[in-house]
Amino acid sequence: MDTLHPHLTRACGYHFGWWSADGEPSQDAVPSKFLRATLVLLAAEAAGASHTAAVPGAVAVELLHNHSLIHDDVIDRDHLRRGRRTVWSVFGTPTAVLAGDALAATAVQHLSQVDTAHARRALVMITDAFRRICAGQAADLQLEKGALVAVEDYLHMAADKTSALLACSVGVGAVLAGADEVTIDRLQAACTDLGLAWQAANDVEDIWGDPAVTGKPPLSDLRQGKMTLPVLAALVSDTPAGRALAARRALCAGHQSEDLQHIADLIVQAGGRAAAERVAQERLISAQNHLRELKVPDASREAFTALFRFIVTRSA
Repeated sequence: MDTLHPHLTRACGYHFGWWSADGEPSQDAVPSKFLRATLVLLAAEAAGASHTAAVPGAVAVELLHNHSLIHDDVIDRDHLRRGRRTVWSVFGTPTAVLAGDALAATAVQHLSQVDTAHARRALVMITDAFRRICAGQAADLQLEKGALVAVEDYLHMAADKTSALLACSVGVGAVLAGADEVTIDRLQAACTDLGLAWQAANDVEDIWGDPAVTGKPPLSDLRQGKMTLPVLAALVSDTPAGRALAARRALCAGHQSEDLQHIADLIVQAGGRAAAERVAQERLISAQNHLRELKVPDASREAFTALFRFIVTRSA
């Protein structure tokens, strides 16, 4: 971060939780879990290499991920992340946009300094994931305009928005370790399913989750009128509750908590929450099945399995 303009260094360091908005050491930040970086290192170790060989890739994917977080908060106008004010709400939208761009550029620059064939392939993976993240975000914006699509279309959007960088992470780690193509493909398939499971679980959490855990206000997605998986599944359910939800949906955003709670109850009655939880469970099982087929050390498989379960369920 020290290579950036000082104003962007301060904004990015604030986002990472290293210091307060005025540059003083922070006492209130919840640090990042570095899940994507962990996936990079685990993939390298599973392929038989030292995790140190994959550190440049881990840094790059984590920088790119945090680029997307800062921009997501701008797009969604979210005021909180990890229980702390977001970058745009502290420093303003122009600074947040530039800070996110700086992180993406630094991700590419950092990995490009490793001048090997494996690193060049990993860099192609990262830029392709970057493109897919943008495509997923664009599709998500269309959903927020009220487009009613099939559940499969929603999952296709999530495969770009959420799964792409997870699959990229294990791909980068495996490639930097010199893994064979079967291992690379199987790891990426597992993380594609992981991303879909995580998106479905996160959609449930952003409506019914504990604010102390999520770091967001209760019913946050409903407050913004977002078309998430539980909402979509309820709307296409052809149930009385689903039809009642359709009639009220235009009134969701900005209403008081009791109105939003009624909306949440209708989603449950129409089967939307159960449908999203089912997708999360089925995709997690599919991801774990891919892991079972990997020819990697048992310790690596167990580490991946435990991490996948934690990502989707928040439980060890």
